[in-house]
Amino acid sequence: MARILVPVGDDLPRQADLVIIGGGIIGCASAFYASRAGMSAVVLERRDSLGALTTAASEECFRAQFDEPENVRMMLDSIAVFEEFAEFVGLKDWDIHLRQQGYLFMTAGDPQAVRARVERQRGIGLTDVEYLDGDQVRYRFPVIGPAVTAASWRAKDGWLSAHELTYGFAKGSSSLFALRTEATDIRTDGHGVAAVVTSRGQIATRRIIIAAGPYAGIVAGWLGVKLPLVNLRRQKAVLGRVPQVPRDAPMTIDNDTGAFWRPEVEGAALGWALPEEPTPPSEAVPTDWTFPATVLEGITHLTPFWNEVAESLTRDNVFLSAGQYTCSPDNKPIIGPFAGIPGVFFNLGYAGHGIMASPGGSRLAIELVLHPEQNQQNPFRLERFETETTTVCREGMVI
Repeated sequence: MARILVPVGDDLPRQADLVIIGGGIIGCASAFYASRAGMSAVVLERRDSLGALTTAASEECFRAQFDEPENVRMMLDSIAVFEEFAEFVGLKDWDIHLRQQGYLFMTAGDPQAVRARVERQRGIGLTDVEYLDGDQVRYRFPVIGPAVTAASWRAKDGWLSAHELTYGFAKGSSSLFALRTEATDIRTDGHGVAAVVTSRGQIATRRIIIAAGPYAGIVAGWLGVKLPLVNLRRQKAVLGRVPQVPRDAPMTIDNDTGAFWRPEVEGAALGWALPEEPTPPSEAVPTDWTFPATVLEGITHLTPFWNEVAESLTRDNVFLSAGQYTCSPDNKPIIGPFAGIPGVFFNLGYAGHGIMASPGGSRLAIELVLHPEQNQQNPFRLERFETETTTVCREGMVI
């Protein structure tokens, strides 16, 4: 059974098979799969609770509509876990509030580009993605406006509760989750990793996973490793009550701009991955109160009912938060061993896709902890950047 606590005295073990630095969704999912593999794992989280930094600021969505086969496989693997989560983690009646209401990527541009993307996705294994022309979109979703010419649609995409997902992975494991316990250094010797130094003492271990979100680059820097990562601010606006939003609406994205919205209880969640300059990791990411108005302007072109919402919206009905995407050069995670130091493993850099990819990515991470020799076939290995040069977190990227 998992222990989630602030360690006192001997609560913090002096050795472990695996130490995971970071108690967000990725760290907790990694601990779950480590337990499944029979490993004793300790998760270090310097905050008061698990999943309290970037996980808490996420849009909590998931989708399998990607263009790369490795991403499609990872997301389908993850969604299969979400669909049977309580049984999968062994927690009877555990509810992650799964809502499979679909993802709708719309355009006012060339329908053939959408059709080609759907055909490409179907060709790499996403067999249930659909192409819809403009009339089909409006027939299925009457709130969509006349400017839409085409869309891609997958009914099994959707959203969930990131908090319940995080604690479900934690409680379904046999790991120790040490809260208010900060990793401060990583010790090595002639065999590789030897220990992790924390604010409550040292833990001897031969294997660590760095899953520290925006702070991953700092943690890797203790070992002299420079990871190709940047942190970008991403804001989220939640409207408390919006009766105009259909409760059965999908995650609805203007694929021409990246602006999006979805239902959220009696209101809606809105977002837009606007261009941002990279920022240092932050415990409190600042918000900009012009953001909700900017997003509303962005989503009205293809869903005009938002004009009516904007006219009557008051500030006390708007709730704004912000977090950071930690992005690699190709916007895909870095998972697997570091060749330079035995025992160092990464599970990080998900570029805003950490919630949706947490089961598939963390299962792979633990497989590679157990079998690092398999890393050559791993599409998410760090070494891929020795030959690839791409743009970091391209503009318009959506969650």
